[in-house]
Amino acid sequence: MYCQKCGQANADDSLFCEKCGADLRTAAPTSGGGNPGFTAGGQSGSSPFPTKFDIMGTIKRAINLVKNPAAFMTANKDADPPINSLMIYYVAVLALIPLVAILLGDLWYYGAYRGVGYGYAFGDAILTYILEIIAVFVVGIITWKLAPSFGTSTTQVRATVLTAYAYTPYFLVSVFYLIPIIGIIALLGALYGLYITYLGLPILLNTPKDKVIIYLIVLVIVVIVVNVVINTIIAGALYTALVH
Repeated sequence: MYCQKCGQANADDSLFCEKCGADLRTAAPTSGGGNPGFTAGGQSGSSPFPTKFDIMGTIKRAINLVKNPAAFMTANKDADPPINSLMIYYVAVLALIPLVAILLGDLWYYGAYRGVGYGYAFGDAILTYILEIIAVFVVGIITWKLAPSFGTSTTQVRATVLTAYAYTPYFLVSVFYLIPIIGIIALLGALYGLYITYLGLPILLNTPKDKVIIYLIVLVIVVIVVNVVINTIIAGALYTALVH
């Protein structure tokens, strides 16, 4: 089966393209060994973003992005999903990974052995889940608003897509929160997300090459500030709950 978006040959039972991550379930059947589903320029009606809740499908897309971010973003650079669909069916689904990992990790590490209580575990997980989704949305807006300052003309959708891509490796690696004492490993996912942003600025936002580095540095500062705010809110809420 050939991918309609990038032309990659895949196994007949594949659900997603192994190169660009496009959904193959909407691909037209091939016959005679040809490639009728792939058109010049690699454009088609398929999208790298789900339009319904599909946890495994979303995770597979995320893995394909992380495996080859430049190829994935190039093949899907014209995909402009509605922001609500992007946030609900992609970001909110991937954010379930740290939600579950933090919940289970806190339950056994803090709840069972530290005597903090199970309320801490549920509060930490739920607050983190909500605020991380908000963080993607906020950083996307700031990325969009800052774009003209770096010779970039883009849309809120494209900026939010790039932000969602940048957070993807963090969401995947956050499975390590299952063991809180090594949860810091999840930061490696955040570092890889910076690399995805570096690649994605010229691909998705058409940022001039001479502006990419400074734009990236500013976005790093933005993410740090957003994360400090998020961690402060979580720490304050949990402390308030514990002392009462």
